Parts: sequence; C-alpha cells; structure tokens
Amino acid sequence: MSKEEEMFAMIDEFDNSSLTARDFCKAKGVVPSTFYYWKKKRYGQNGSAGFVTITPRPSVSKEVELIFPNGVQLRMNGLDPDFIAKLVQLRHV
Repeated sequence: MSKEEEMFAMIDEFDNSSLTARDFCKAKGVVPSTFYYWKKKRYGQNGSAGFVTITPRPSVSKEVELIFPNGVQLRMNGLDPDFIAKLVQLRHV
C-alpha cells in the first residue's frame, strides 16, 4: 500500500469516526499538520476543509420575536426583514 493510499484510508476512517481531528491524530500517532496536508490532498481546495455555499430553505414558521433590553416583547408573523430591522433600530425619543 502506498503512502497516499494509507493516508487516504486513514482520512476515510476519520470521516466515519465521531472523534475530533485532534483526538483522532493523537490516537493514530499522526502529527496534525501531516493529517491536514493529506486531507487537503484528498479533498482538494473545495472539499470539506473549507467554506461551502449553502442555500437557506424557506422557514416553515415566519414568526419573529424581539425582546428589547427594557423588557418589551414584540411577536410578529410574516413581516418583511427590512421592516424588522427598522423596528430594532427604533430609539425611544
């Protein structure tokens, strides 16, 4: 088995484990920088090691609750986010 195959197998094992990367490396006797080097090679720049784009799903409930520092509570349904932002910015005159 080549070093690459060995490390990729270890990364697959990590992906199927419930351990943190630090704990996994400690258990396997692998230096974390080495582990991350091979993980980057395994998944490339766009793999699970970096940020990914997500698309939020529409919320099932559009209820919003604002609780102001003075204790005032405001509950709303289906309001525009810009309107909610304006409510948050209101100041007592």
